Amino acid sequence: MGRWFLIALLLAAAFWAGYVVGGREQRSMQQNMQQLKDEMARRTLELERHVTAARMRGHLLEMRDALTTAQTHIEHQNFGMARNSLAEAQRSLQAALKLDERGALARLRPINQELEGLRDTTGPLGPSSIKTIERIKQQSLSIDEPS
Repeated sequence: MGRWFLIALLLAAAFWAGYVVGGREQRSMQQNMQQLKDEMARRTLELERHVTAARMRGHLLEMRDALTTAQTHIEHQNFGMARNSLAEAQRSLQAALKLDERGALARLRPINQELEGLRDTTGPLGPSSIKTIERIKQQSLSIDEPS
């Protein structure tokens, strides 16, 4: 009887030791999984910020391109086409401003009104319009990294 009791006690101790070791291993795996999840969430957020910054830069490049096109149209006295290019530049700027959650493009907000004013000008666009367009392009170039 004592022998069976000793065997039962040894078996219970072995099962208990296995349970403790297994539980420790499970907690360790859960901690590792949580660390991996946190790291993936951080990297995903970082990638999303980079993609948003790239989209904002793309919209700003589109705006500059449209402004250059508008300048060319003004120089060739195609004022209707110039106004269309200015409208396209304004749409690109507005798209960039919509993506700007961190306020990096706040300095460019007044440009929206300037573009609208240029577009809505009655009469021909002239040298003053070209100077305004140049100034707008320079202001947009001052923002190298909108992120």
